[in-house]
Amino acid sequence: MNKEILQPEVQKFIDDNLKTDVHRILLSKPKFNNVSQKELVEQIESKLKAKTKLPTWFEATTIYYPNKLNLSQTSSEITANYKASLMSGKAIVDVTGGFGVDSFAFAQKFEHVTHIERNNDLSLIAQHNFEQLEADNISCIADDGLEFLRNTPNSFDWLYIDPSRRDKNNKKVYYLSDCEPNIATETSFLFTKANNLLIKTGPLLDLKIGLTELSNVKEIHIVAVNNDVKEILWLMTKNFEQEPSIKTINFKNSLKQEFNFKPSDEVNAMPTFSIPQTYLYEPNAAILKSGSFQFVGEYFKLKKLHANSHLYTSKELITFPGRVFKIENIYEYSKKSFKKSGIEKANITTRNFPDSVAEIRKKLGLKEGGKNYLFCTKNLDGNLILISCVKH
Repeated sequence: MNKEILQPEVQKFIDDNLKTDVHRILLSKPKFNNVSQKELVEQIESKLKAKTKLPTWFEATTIYYPNKLNLSQTSSEITANYKASLMSGKAIVDVTGGFGVDSFAFAQKFEHVTHIERNNDLSLIAQHNFEQLEADNISCIADDGLEFLRNTPNSFDWLYIDPSRRDKNNKKVYYLSDCEPNIATETSFLFTKANNLLIKTGPLLDLKIGLTELSNVKEIHIVAVNNDVKEILWLMTKNFEQEPSIKTINFKNSLKQEFNFKPSDEVNAMPTFSIPQTYLYEPNAAILKSGSFQFVGEYFKLKKLHANSHLYTSKELITFPGRVFKIENIYEYSKKSFKKSGIEKANITTRNFPDSVAEIRKKLGLKEGGKNYLFCTKNLDGNLILISCVKH
């Protein structure tokens, strides 16, 4: 951590150059004796990214940022606040603290937060930023999180862990057992230090595999922002042995789309099918990730277009956690049939369809964009169809 970056003249330069081409800065003569051009560019790039991802940090003064790669791996402010909403108590340990976005959110809900980060530089950065943000109930300790827990005599209300999803060669890993720390083998020990655990995993982890690796899972939260799944949260409670709840949430602008169910709901659901009616419904990404392909239709009393399409329809308009469209026409998948539509530009989505979007555009001679939406899927008879819609 180069404290010279915190000098007023350096901070002013960073703020004044947020829209400047960083390559010009890199190639220009050094501006300051003790701050390199590379360090300036790192601060500019990360602060610019924080404008939308971490607005509280962006608006605060004298924040020290890590490089943009480290910043891209941290939680966004919106997902951190959501995690904090799931917990409360006197004391929590953020076992893999990182830049500290989650710890700051937890500080609004707990009397005391312990932020553990084994990278000493990152620990110092987090501590400095907490001071700037006036979060005086967070203690920063530069240590390995598990070692800290093994050595402390204290117990806590909650532990939060975001295992690293990269191996020793910096390659991405996807199974919990390959992450560091390996939660699957450490669960018994962790429950000696707290009765409640919240584990964050990446969006690619299969829920069924996760449930085989983890025990005492009370809730699984699938969190999406603007229809992009960002993280999966595993809320674990000591000695909990009942069926877990699966909770999906999609933050879309100022809206919050939520849909909850249990695995048995999905197993026992009895979908009904129909040809496309007046409205078409596409579940948001969090629901699709959850695997609720039958129960979501049953819950909202919608008809399914095909067993494997995961698109739904109704005659009457309903409020739905996903995209909603008004169906205008239905065409066979052929250039001759579609030519009658007169559509030259469309946004294409495929569901249970053999051709790629690029192949469809080429075959139909369609440009990208516009107000028309084209869903390429199968009907009840398994025939390929094109559903022309407008967004509701």
